[in-house]
Amino acid sequence: MKFKEKLMEKIEVQRQEVANLLKDYGDVKVGDITIAQVIGGMRGLKVLVTDISYLDPFEGIRYRGYTVL
Repeated sequence: MKFKEKLMEKIEVQRQEVANLLKDYGDVKVGDITIAQVIGGMRGLKVLVTDISYLDPFEGIRYRGYTVL
């Protein structure tokens, strides 16, 4: 399987997970904002949604558990 095909499979799974999250919990409040606001652009909100990267003060950027050098 080619890289692009593998990537598209993963993207489709992620899209479905986000769609399900919105459908099931779109009106649930997270503090003073809703899931729909978070996924819909977050304009003017002080938040961040990510599951792939983290900025470590000592190791720098980590991407899915690996340090980016």
